[in-house]
Amino acid sequence: MIKPFPNLIYKKKDRNLSSSKSNVKQEENVKSKPLIIFGFIISLTSIFLLLFTINNKFG
Repeated sequence: MIKPFPNLIYKKKDRNLSSSKSNVKQEENVKSKPLIIFGFIISLTSIFLLLFTINNKFG
């Protein structure tokens, strides 16, 4: 049997879970910003090196 509104029955559990989920999302956000910046720098560097290599070989 499928319960149509299981979240209405377990409101106290959902409140505890939602607060812990927000903490996890904040931690992920803090960790992901430096990774995004680092990845962006590596991407730009690799594009520059690719263009530099093409220019030296064929230009």
